[in-house]
This record gives sequence, C-alpha cells and structure tokens, in this order.
Amino acid sequence: MKTEIQFVLKLMKASFHRKYHRGQWREGHWVFGAIERGTNRCCLIEVPDRTATTLEPIIRRWILPGTHVISDGWAAYANIENIANGIYTHSIIINERNFIHPDDPDVHTQLIENTWMRAKKKLRRQHGTSVHLFASYMAEFMWRSRVGENKFGEFILDVRRLYPL
Repeated sequence: MKTEIQFVLKLMKASFHRKYHRGQWREGHWVFGAIERGTNRCCLIEVPDRTATTLEPIIRRWILPGTHVISDGWAAYANIENIANGIYTHSIIINERNFIHPDDPDVHTQLIENTWMRAKKKLRRQHGTSVHLFASYMAEFMWRSRVGENKFGEFILDVRRLYPL
C-alpha cells in the first residue's frame, strides 16, 4: 500500500566556490539541498562528500516518510526508494536529456535549480564569505525562503517563540 504523498522535494548537489584573482577557484563547499514544492521551504546542508552513505541520514532526517522525491541522476540518489524499506517514492530527471519528465510535466528539477541560483547569487552579493560562517549563510537563506515577504513580522514571531514570556 502506497503511503500518502506529503509534499514533493527536489534534491540536488551543488558546490559553492570562492573565486580569486586570475580566475582560480578555491575548493568549495558541497551542499545538499531539498525544497518543498508549493511552500518553497528549503533545507541546505553542507556535507563533506556526495556519497549515499553521507546523504541517506540527511534525507531521513529532513524528508518526511511518504514523500515523492524528484532528483537528478546522481549515483548517490539511486537507492532512495530503498531507504528504510521504501518510505519514499522517487523520480529521476536526467538534465542532459530532459529538464521535465516527458510523461509527467510535474516531475522536474527547475525549482531546486532556481534555489541554487538564488543561494549562489546571495553569496556573491555579500562580496566575500567567511569559511567559518558558511553554515550561518545557509541558515539565513533557508529562513528568508521560509518567511517570504513579511520578514520583520516573522522575525518578531521567531523571537517570541525562542524567548516566551
């Protein structure tokens, strides 16, 4: 019996680099990301590598059972349907062939690709980043994605939740 789909996520990996003079690239940060379709709530988590061993516990922690996961064809995602005896369903999009699944236009990775673009653009606008603060940059981006336009009101509500009277 298939579990009810809670929401649809897109999973991708991205490397965030810092560019130095003469076009040389410094070693970047690998970031695992997922985004909830409909709400645009996202999680961006720095990871040491892109292996299935590293990503499986993160997927189990951040993605609800019953979720239909849409990902690219990265090898580490190949067994998502087998995690914890099949608590997820999984569709794969190979971007070299299609950006949208030919049989189902709702299956695509455009939302997560847009999220990567926005996250990288935000880091570039800061004119430099600190290696030690990278996780906080990702946390701020996730918060801003979650709260949308009403940042001040949401900030006040978050402070109230953290420090109840």
